[in-house]
Amino acid sequence: MNTLKTKLLIPITIGFFTLVGCSQQVQNDPDAGVAVNAGEAVINSSGKGANRGSKKSNIRSTVSSNVRNNQSRAVKRGGGAANINRADGSDLTLAGLKDPNNLLSQRIIYFDYDKAAIRPEFMVLINTHAKLLAKYPQLRMTLGGHADERGSREYNVALSENRAKSVKRIMGTQGARASQIRTVGYGEEVPIVAGKGERSWQKNRRVEIKYDNY
Repeated sequence: MNTLKTKLLIPITIGFFTLVGCSQQVQNDPDAGVAVNAGEAVINSSGKGANRGSKKSNIRSTVSSNVRNNQSRAVKRGGGAANINRADGSDLTLAGLKDPNNLLSQRIIYFDYDKAAIRPEFMVLINTHAKLLAKYPQLRMTLGGHADERGSREYNVALSENRAKSVKRIMGTQGARASQIRTVGYGEEVPIVAGKGERSWQKNRRVEIKYDNY
């Protein structure tokens, strides 16, 4: 009798787990209707095969929008102006150098105390100027490095020149030619803000971009 019950229960149990498995497959099926997170937006798919293309398009659009917003925030932190637009290929013109709404109008890169390393928020600015040099081989630029008043004169001259060379190296990776860029270290001799204290010093630790023939 027990043997007969066992034989009857086996196919019933197999059938039950088969139904559960099918149900899970339907829930996980991308065509069954799911919520897709893309950045901060939620895109609901309808579960119809005809809508797959539109779902992908919506995801790409949302991701692209998030990237643009992140770049805009980086420019605002680095350039210090809320109305500065990131220069793309169409904005890389000589006229952009005199347009206050173009990133190319920003010409100062600031540094941390006793450092020559480029701060991340200035990478977009440096790369944009570098791409302009690559686009117009006739352009020539001087990168003037500066330091605050702390430290000896000799040390500050070397530090400020290293800052200018750091900017030049980054520009070289974006297609700017070494012959287009001259570096100079002014040390503490040309402060942009007079006075003592970090409020003044942080403005004097800088590299200024100057175009020689424009």
